[in-house]
Order: sequence, then structure tokens, then C-alpha cells
Amino acid sequence: MKNHTRNNKDIILSAAKDIAASQGITKMDIRSVAKQSGIAIGTVYNYFPSKGDLLVAVIEDFWEGAFSNVDWESLAYNDFYNNLEIIYDLLYVYLHKFKENWLDQLSLLKTQEKLLGKQRQNEYFKKIYSRIIILMDMDNSLRDYPWNDIVSKEKTAQFIFENMLMMLRKDEKDMKFLTMILKRILCN
Repeated sequence: MKNHTRNNKDIILSAAKDIAASQGITKMDIRSVAKQSGIAIGTVYNYFPSKGDLLVAVIEDFWEGAFSNVDWESLAYNDFYNNLEIIYDLLYVYLHKFKENWLDQLSLLKTQEKLLGKQRQNEYFKKIYSRIIILMDMDNSLRDYPWNDIVSKEKTAQFIFENMLMMLRKDEKDMKFLTMILKRILCN
């Protein structure tokens, strides 16, 4: 029975992701997900008590998928800036799989849904910031940088990723300009 339960949840989540990918995240609701999955609306509500809960699961899965192609171990042998460009390129390709840009659509959601989605997204972003810090630590040229309270690794990682997201929203094909700015700031 437990395997059947897990299977229903996976089927529901898969249907929600399909709707979000083909029609946009704002078009996803419990009724359309139930219809597409072939699972009763009541059963969908058993797994996802609200559209917000379903939305959070889809957003979390979206970001997991966005970074699933990043081979973090292979990045240990590149310099920091090349690593950022590799990650950016993978994100750019991933985002173009979707009909509409999810990053823009999150702002169109209802307040409660937006808060839930944003909260889960921010939790995931913290994981990404920590990965960026690890990439910084692996680059010998950044080890001697005079990090301090104003220019901490944490703030720098957040700045980098937020700028990457902004560039992805604008459909910038690469991040060479940001890389150039970062080199000027971080290279002694």
C-alpha cells in the first residue's frame, strides 16, 4: 500500500510539472492536475492540501532539476569563474525547456502561494550559496582575498547568484560581463 501511495504522489507531481512546463506555472491548479493525472481531486488534496503545497513541491522539483546536470565534483578542477559560467550555461539551457519563464511567473501568483513558493525557493538558494562558497574555497586565487564583514563569502555568493538569476530573467545568453566585473573586484 505504501508503494501505491508514493506512486500516486509521484503521478500527481508529474502531472503538475507537465502543466507548469507546457502551460506555465500560473495555469497549474488542483483541478487540472487531477484531470491530467487521472487521480480524483480528493486524492490530490490528500497529498497536497492546497494549491500552494503543490506549487511548493513543483518549485522545489524545478530547482532540483535545474541543478541536476551540474557535476559539482568535476568543478573542483576549474577556476572559480569558469565554474560559474558552466553553471550559468546549464541553467540557461534548463530554463529554455519551459514554455514561459518560471522566474517571472512566480511574481504573478496569489500572495499566499507566492510566500510559500518564495520561502521554499529561498531555502534552496541557501544551498546554492553554500555551493558557490565551496567553489570559492577550491580556487587558490581566492583563498588570499581579504574577506571581511562587508565583503564576506556569504554575501558575495548571494550577490553572484542573484545577479545570475537577474541575467537569466533577461535571457542573457552568457555571463561574461558579470565574470569580468567579479574578476576586477576579487582579483588583487
